[in-house]
Amino acid sequence: MVIDAAGFARAGQSLDGVTQAKQFARLCQDLPEPQNGEIRWQVRGRFDAPSGQSWLDVEARGTVRVVCQRCLETFSLTLRVSSTLGLVDTQAQLEAMDALEAEGDGPGIEYLVADPRLDVQGLVEDELILVLPYAPRHDECPGDGDVPEPPRRPSPFAVLKGFGKD
Repeated sequence: MVIDAAGFARAGQSLDGVTQAKQFARLCQDLPEPQNGEIRWQVRGRFDAPSGQSWLDVEARGTVRVVCQRCLETFSLTLRVSSTLGLVDTQAQLEAMDALEAEGDGPGIEYLVADPRLDVQGLVEDELILVLPYAPRHDECPGDGDVPEPPRRPSPFAVLKGFGKD
């Protein structure tokens, strides 16, 4: 699905759909098999006439299977995306906005070059990749309470505590 980003935004158009997680190849490339979850997504365009600024709002929600980096068990993780992307006309404008942001003077908004052939599924996948945790973990790993704590050994430096007190 390809759109003209600027025209889509100016017209206030909207697209939505449901895509199997496994269809997002870059998102799933390092995730365990099988990826049977669904991702529900919506992309809405809007245009602010007084400022001349075009926007794309990206919403997505769905589950993927990941490996917990604490216990190494596989579990389902819900990903949620809610992004607003400002559209600029050229790469130079994008770099200028990024430079302002790096200096702390930017508006805190992500920008994207208004591609006349923007791949909507690729845009949604990019946003999902950005919210995927680097090291996913369960809130509470299964079996956490079953493992006894290792016995505490006295610190080897405890004997130094008494030195120099004379």
